[in-house]
Amino acid sequence: PTDACRRKVGVFASRNAILFQSGSAQIADESFVPIDELAGYLKACPGATIHVEGHTDADGDGQLNLALSVARAESVVDALIERGVGYERLYAIGYGESLPVADNETAAGKRANRRIAFTILDEHE
Repeated sequence: PTDACRRKVGVFASRNAILFQSGSAQIADESFVPIDELAGYLKACPGATIHVEGHTDADGDGQLNLALSVARAESVVDALIERGVGYERLYAIGYGESLPVADNETAAGKRANRRIAFTILDEHE
């Protein structure tokens, strides 16, 4: 079940469906349905540990971006807990602008870099 969970959550994460209010950790209203979907996937692998990883683009101060990425990951963790995913399985981690997946010189690249990613670990990891 953990491998199936990884695949589903990987596809989910690639859609970059969790959005936030600009410059804040407030989850955008249009992201609540996707978070419901994500919670369903995570409930299907109850023995797995989930790292919820926040990332930002490179605009602004690096330390502020790091703090924002942590706060956004924590907001997603809180939303998942509200939907019945066990708190003991969830870890919020912020990476700020340190792990870009695209060029921060373009609007599309910045949009891709502002993301929430997930690492699903087996129970024994």
